[in-house]
Amino acid sequence: MEPYIFAHRGASGYEIENTIVSFKRAIEMGAGIEADLRFTKNKKIICFHDPFFKVGDQHYLIQNLTYLEIQAIKFEDLRKVPTLEEVFDTFNSVSHNLRYSFDIADKEVGLELLNIAGRSKVLDRIEITDRRINVLTHLRKRNQKVKLIYTLAENVNRIADKSLLLKKLTNIKVHTINLRMKKNTEELFKQIIDNDFGCYVWGVNSKINMNRILKLRYKKSHVSAIYTDYPDKLIDLIKELFK
Repeated sequence: MEPYIFAHRGASGYEIENTIVSFKRAIEMGAGIEADLRFTKNKKIICFHDPFFKVGDQHYLIQNLTYLEIQAIKFEDLRKVPTLEEVFDTFNSVSHNLRYSFDIADKEVGLELLNIAGRSKVLDRIEITDRRINVLTHLRKRNQKVKLIYTLAENVNRIADKSLLLKKLTNIKVHTINLRMKKNTEELFKQIIDNDFGCYVWGVNSKINMNRILKLRYKKSHVSAIYTDYPDKLIDLIKELFK
């Protein structure tokens, strides 16, 4: 089975990241959606990566602004910041195999994401990625079935066999490790497979790296999902390699 493709913050190589336009273009290309989530002052979940932003000479903290205040700001890139509910409402009827991957600001955002996804009837289509074991543990306590993904710290260059980290992940039913594309990706991939975890890779944007990841094979396993700013290019390569 070929790897699933998540469009990083939407088709962010072509459109403004974390916007409905970017997500729509990603879906048109045949990819799933990856987005960053954080709370506004009035506890609305919005799709926005950084905790702050600057417009002109003015600096803003997301947590100090209500959603209506954010809507009223004229961003220099003219973006319109969507809420999580808007994303689900817009794309719920998409017929192809749409999956959502969410990078959350904190535990509280993750817990509210579970509530909203439940009301929108998309719990079986969402995946939550995080680097913090304690956050993933809280989310697992809230929901026993949602797919949780552990994002490996970028300074980790080796995954020790049967380490305490891996035991903790297994205990909270996290079965996939997400790692950043880097020089020793191939070796980390093998270590992940040796420890009976699935592997995702993010930051795969050049054609050279796309080819590297798509050709990875070990013990009859391959990378399960890939995050990219250019989903169309990666999907075209998949069509060539997985004929």
